[in-house]
Amino acid sequence: MRAGASNALGSFKGDPMTAATAPRLEVCPEYQLLLQQCQQALVNWQQQRRLASRSPIAAARAATELQRLHADYKNAYARLETHERSCSTCQFISKIGGLDFESMSDALVHNRQPR
Repeated sequence: MRAGASNALGSFKGDPMTAATAPRLEVCPEYQLLLQQCQQALVNWQQQRRLASRSPIAAARAATELQRLHADYKNAYARLETHERSCSTCQFISKIGGLDFESMSDALVHNRQPR
């Protein structure tokens, strides 16, 4: 590959024949979008839960909305995991990153747990 060239996984800087040159990996754009949607759905659900926890009256009124927001989050997370399993770019990035996890999102959860 010539200097400055790019492919689906990233771009190469400098002379590709030198040992110091390594590809700069890029994240799958669809994965990034799905991850942002999943994170936003989680934030929305958590914020509503926080508001509902402050008042029993608010909690009673917010029960249906909480269920809807929770379902939104579960659906967004499921779309993210489905994409990870079907996207060859995401699978490749996961493998070269040394992850032996079923999915990258599982890796994130695993790495955030206290040791």
